[in-house]
Amino acid sequence: MKKLIFILLFQSLYAQSFVDFNLSKSFISYDGKHPAHNWTGVSKDIQGTFEINKQDLTQSKVDLFVPVFSFDSKNANRDSNMLDVVEEYYYPFVRFTSSKINKTENGFKVTGNLSFHGIIKELTIPVNLEEDNQTVIVTSDFSIMLSDFKIKRPALLTIKIRNQVDLKVYLVGSINNKK
Repeated sequence: MKKLIFILLFQSLYAQSFVDFNLSKSFISYDGKHPAHNWTGVSKDIQGTFEINKQDLTQSKVDLFVPVFSFDSKNANRDSNMLDVVEEYYYPFVRFTSSKINKTENGFKVTGNLSFHGIIKELTIPVNLEEDNQTVIVTSDFSIMLSDFKIKRPALLTIKIRNQVDLKVYLVGSINNKK
């Protein structure tokens, strides 16, 4: 019996690996929309952990966070206004921590808590994962509603920006078995 427990423990330790992100290739972006113009803010400052279980990907774990100030829309005035609207001085990070991963026909559904603007909301997002021996590429496209996070939408010419913000995640990493 002790031998079986040791083997199971060893297998679970071996199965868990960490992904080191390649920050020159990885990004998280958001798309904002207004009748007068659309824009995209991009961050390459992705921090946290991605613990991958290669034997059973549904047992993997994700805990990612991004500093709000790191999003760049190529317009310093708009970025400064965004930081004020999301109260970056009180809530400096956006964070996602997974709680459950399910396999689907087209990839995975990852359920977890998104923390933004002091509000924690459970979300289930679609995720695609490609992996070879040592490289992982994770992609996801999903949307959030600013009102769900009690963010007052700014207005231009008395017309508020769209409540829905579209997010895109593109993560490239290498599997590290030594953490």
